[in-house]
Amino acid sequence: MARLLLLTAGTEGDVRPFVNLATRLVARGHEVGLAAPAGDAEMVAESGAQHLKLAIDFRDMARQGQAHAAGLPGLIDRLTRAGTLTRVADALFETTARGRSFRPDAIIAHPKYTGAADLAQALQVPWAQVALLPCIAPTAVVPNAALFARDMGAWANRASYCLTPLLARPLAGRTDRWRAESLGLPPRRKAPPPAARLVLNAFSAALLPRIDDWGPEVATTGFWRAEDDAAADTGLPIEAAAFATRATARRRPLIHIGFGSMSGVDGNGVARSLARAIERADVAALVTTGWGGIDGRALDRLAGDRVLVLDRMPHARVFPHVDLVVHHGGVGTLASGLMAGRAAVICPWGADQPFWAARAVDGGYGLRGPGLRQLAAGGLGTGDRLGRTIRRALRHGPLTDTARRIGRRLRAEDGAHAAMLAIEDMLRGR
Repeated sequence: MARLLLLTAGTEGDVRPFVNLATRLVARGHEVGLAAPAGDAEMVAESGAQHLKLAIDFRDMARQGQAHAAGLPGLIDRLTRAGTLTRVADALFETTARGRSFRPDAIIAHPKYTGAADLAQALQVPWAQVALLPCIAPTAVVPNAALFARDMGAWANRASYCLTPLLARPLAGRTDRWRAESLGLPPRRKAPPPAARLVLNAFSAALLPRIDDWGPEVATTGFWRAEDDAAADTGLPIEAAAFATRATARRRPLIHIGFGSMSGVDGNGVARSLARAIERADVAALVTTGWGGIDGRALDRLAGDRVLVLDRMPHARVFPHVDLVVHHGGVGTLASGLMAGRAAVICPWGADQPFWAARAVDGGYGLRGPGLRQLAAGGLGTGDRLGRTIRRALRHGPLTDTARRIGRRLRAEDGAHAAMLAIEDMLRGR
């Protein structure tokens, strides 16, 4: 068995897949070190991995509207001036360097860890890069989903992947200083770090067209779910179950609305638009407020008995019991909805969310609604538009039929197990 260092950072959508992979690796007999935010200590402990704590509070950054913006090239200059980018980079570098004391046989890293290749170089071990969306391995079939939503043609699609490494360009000098001080390595231009031996696409081929131009070093594993995810539906909580019963008695379709960790928008404005949409669509809505993208008190006041506002609730407990899922387009939320056989109305915020919204529309299992920023800024017109979209999705049976078909494919996959096998194959090829 091997000693494996896993490096991840970000919100729950970034951390949870690595925790699920770590759980499988530990159960297999591997020793696992998992670098993740300090606030995720309980989650990491449940996996059985050793926690290397990252001193960045991504929840606080999300509340300030920075956690997702930190990876977008259009905001690099603003973040650099504010010190956010360098503060995050220094924390990631420090945590990466501490991984050296774990003495790993291999490194498996989230793209935020731009120093993972340097650590692999210093330790002379192989490393794998993880893509939670298509943004690492170039292909002519789809564009770099971190930056673009729509097919731009074969040449431009492939070229768009060259932009991902540029996100770390403002840190070049900082990276070389860290290499020298922490790893004893010369500048990258004199001793380039090794390319990843393996690229693990931690998403499902069911959501993308067939990709024939990826080489054998690219493994599209499926989503890294926990083993018991498919059986996690323990029913709605008592209050939510009673609300669902009242909705049925009033012949109102029941939907779920939630925007996860999205924040940095006017939650009161979002609440106003949602209240109008719920009324316009004539539905009842279970609403989870998440990290602040929705002002729950305002929505409760505006929508009355049409809504039940909750802080958080596991997807597996709510999605099987609603008729439609309205969300921001995070791929984890999209996959959870599909596994429950539910179509989506997607109101994207940014990053890869417009890409997955486009995939849902093209794939016939979702519709695109107004963006989250539009909901925050819009008046009655925006709410009316979302309401019409929700109503259209509820009346369009083929959307749900397609969602159920794709959901069956997703439930049949075991992405964490496939990733574990690919990592073990990499180790045998050293």
